[in-house]
Amino acid sequence: MEGGLSARRLQYFFEAVNTGSVRGAAERLGVEPSIVSRQIQLLETELGVALLERKGRGIVPTEVAAIVMDHCRDRQASEQALMARLDEVNGLQRGDIQLVASEGFVDILMSGVVDAFCRQYPGIRVSLKVAGASDAVRAVAHDDAHIGVVFGAPADPAVRVVTARTHPLCVIAWPDHPLARQRKRPALKDVARYPVALMAPGFGLRQLIQMAEMSENIVLTPSFVANSILTLKRYVECRLGLTFTSSNSVVKEVARGELVALRTTNPIFEAAQSRLIVRANRPLSSAARGMLERIEASPLFCGGQ
Repeated sequence: MEGGLSARRLQYFFEAVNTGSVRGAAERLGVEPSIVSRQIQLLETELGVALLERKGRGIVPTEVAAIVMDHCRDRQASEQALMARLDEVNGLQRGDIQLVASEGFVDILMSGVVDAFCRQYPGIRVSLKVAGASDAVRAVAHDDAHIGVVFGAPADPAVRVVTARTHPLCVIAWPDHPLARQRKRPALKDVARYPVALMAPGFGLRQLIQMAEMSENIVLTPSFVANSILTLKRYVECRLGLTFTSSNSVVKEVARGELVALRTTNPIFEAAQSRLIVRANRPLSSAARGMLERIEASPLFCGGQ
């Protein structure tokens, strides 16, 4: 290994593991799959170990591959630390920031946080990806995003919670729905009497609902399932039934009098949290820190309930 490991071979291997296939890595890198396969084979020869095993149309990393993946992430972190130090010299004039957020936070982030940052620092490129809670945490843990803004985020030792705030999960209805007209908070058994739309399985929102169902020994049978908060809101706006999300997701619709967000009696819904996360022990550039501070000071995490 004279001259050190090939950065290109490590990158091809890293992308193959992340995408789960040689073809996926090739598409992401803009090269032919044969090139990716060849470079990974050369890396295996160089290291004297097998890194990948084929399984159907995809690949499965070996136990040794986890060690090499850790090395790849350490290299990325080291390079990012270098860029962070250089950014200190240049100030908030250039750089890249990758954000990942739960869909329900996009409107708030784009109304006074991300938009204001982009206007003030036009030389900094910002990307915002919408993802479910588990995928968002994974993106931050694997250095695919600098900052995550997540509702119902699962715990991960690779992730540091910068700040958190309770944002109760609410029943979303239209203003003259029977549950909206009653004077008490609805319980899940009250919601179960009406058609309901739920987020698809695998999302943090659906997992919270499942925990609440277990706590009250009740099962909500959805009439409609979607993987988008926007779609769930449209379902309610069409007066087809109820759904669940935090009040942050329906701020504009509530202000226009189109929807209402009803707090419930369920303690799991009441304790639901939004979290601002970064990878543990990852240095942030001046640009990323500036964005982080703005999000932390935004209405999502600061101000009245």
